[in-house]
Amino acid sequence: MRKKVTLKMIAEKMDLTPATISKALRDSNDISEETRKRVKQLATQLGYRPNLMARSLIQRRSNMIGVIVPDLRISFFSEVTRGIYEQADLKGFVPILLVHDELCEIERRNLEFLAGLPVEGILLNPAPGGSNLDLLLQLKAEGIPIVCYDRHTRKFDVSSVLIDDEKAAFNITMEIINNGRRNIMCLGIKEGMSVAEDRFRGYRRALDVQNVPFRAELAVSCDHYIQEGYKTMQLALESGNIPDAVLCIGGLVAFGAGLAILNSKLRIPEDIVLAEFGDNDIISRLGVPFFTVNQNPYQMGRTAFDLLYSTIENKGRPTVTKQIIIETSLIKREIGIKNSEQLNIFAIDRKRL
Repeated sequence: MRKKVTLKMIAEKMDLTPATISKALRDSNDISEETRKRVKQLATQLGYRPNLMARSLIQRRSNMIGVIVPDLRISFFSEVTRGIYEQADLKGFVPILLVHDELCEIERRNLEFLAGLPVEGILLNPAPGGSNLDLLLQLKAEGIPIVCYDRHTRKFDVSSVLIDDEKAAFNITMEIINNGRRNIMCLGIKEGMSVAEDRFRGYRRALDVQNVPFRAELAVSCDHYIQEGYKTMQLALESGNIPDAVLCIGGLVAFGAGLAILNSKLRIPEDIVLAEFGDNDIISRLGVPFFTVNQNPYQMGRTAFDLLYSTIENKGRPTVTKQIIIETSLIKREIGIKNSEQLNIFAIDRKRL
């Protein structure tokens, strides 16, 4: 254990009281400028750092928030986090960033860790499955403000910042159909995650509007990892169930599916059109054109913090649950830079195999 420098240690060295040292470090007017200068010099020399936990108890504010992110390998979440960080900094808040890696047990551990700190609120992107509803309800009852972003838990009534996932999926599926494709695979989780369920509904609705028959074998479920997208797509191609387009629920799945398509000597987009949500940088590594939904992640992050901040400032007053919808746009990305080393699934996602 390291030996932490305390106010008492500085006070003993200067033959002053800890209260005087504390006031000097806070530039209190009832302490002379000379004394303040000497105290600060010694504090710096000794490596003193204020006890933020103790200060938060005294001030009843910590200016800390918890931010729980699914996966930082996805550029969408990195951009959301950047928006949160910059907006929090403007208000003098410090985000504590944790990753649940799409696993409910890690999400629970993250929530319990944050609940043990004097955080003033939590920004949450829920893990699939929603098995931590009991803990979320408990934290809400304890007065910890929680705002969901990108995803939400249907049985947990809190404010959220989302996109209209069903509308976005409808629009991108319509675009794929308008490009002459009718055998469109929907690849990813279909249940247990709000965004996936909504995206699957949008996909189905577009098929209905365009009188394209729904084929159950083209609605394929897989987890949110590169190797799952790869293996699932590879199995479909080997079975002869070859679509002419694939709409992937997330970026890692899309990269894995795209890699399986290319390794099967099929062409993107000539043989199979590739589409995904989030405008994720990883897809560009395939070196092929693809369709994507730009979810404006930076704006989502800033908006999510602002919503949490207003909840924190109104703490103790009656609150109204809000749902803010971020506008999206449909983009066709052209060819990126292809690198054979970057396309090695085992190098990119080894820990998951």
